[in-house]
Amino acid sequence: MRHRPKVRLLRHALACLTLALSLALPGQVSSGERVKSQITHVLELFTSQGCSSCPPADQLLAKFADQPHVLALSYHVDYWDYIGWRDTFGSDHNSERQRAYARAFANKMVYTPQLVINGLHDMVGSHGEKLDRLMTKSRLPASPVDVSIRRVGDSLHIRASGVVTPPGERKPMLVLVNFADSATVKVDRGENAGETLVTTHPVRGWQLMGMVGSAGMEVDMPVSSVTPDGNETYGCAVLLQAVRPDGSPGAILAATQMEIDPD
Repeated sequence: MRHRPKVRLLRHALACLTLALSLALPGQVSSGERVKSQITHVLELFTSQGCSSCPPADQLLAKFADQPHVLALSYHVDYWDYIGWRDTFGSDHNSERQRAYARAFANKMVYTPQLVINGLHDMVGSHGEKLDRLMTKSRLPASPVDVSIRRVGDSLHIRASGVVTPPGERKPMLVLVNFADSATVKVDRGENAGETLVTTHPVRGWQLMGMVGSAGMEVDMPVSSVTPDGNETYGCAVLLQAVRPDGSPGAILAATQMEIDPD
């Protein structure tokens, strides 16, 4: 009996510590969902299963995908399909996003593997030392601009706020990206014939949800619209991205990610 107050105090201290840790961690966990809400780096890799130079870049991206402040996305393009292997994740829509970046960076052509960091810098996706330098140089700004995503029953609630657009400049765009957790594919033809390739966070699709002004934006959509049938972990990301005067994508202002385990 004499020890009960101490036990209560210990339990209270442990409960406070657990709450503090849960608030401090950038990855919030709730009933099968994991959210990254303090992202400092968005890495967008443009890659192809038909390109022999891409596997090292795929492997490099995989090293960053689980880091708590990094959003890593693999956009598989379709313009390598002609050499004999049709990329299982390739799409012209992904190639379209890469072409938009080519306009933004004044690149004369698209190439793989290309890695875009925070919408600001591009580089050959397999050059690890250069990536380290650019990640040190470029971080998402600490500002009132914010995006969030949370699950409410069978819906996803997406919110963007804190946007201030100077007169004469374009409003930033809100982009939703759907991706699988990972995939292993055996390639039978093309430059990587005979290889078994692993891709991390391959993009299944992406869409422009609208332009965000000072009033912000809130969107609700069904969870089923971003999750496939089957027993696999799936995810979605929301990017708030500046738009350059010519309409091409600019700096990413804020981002968040949610991974969803199968029910």
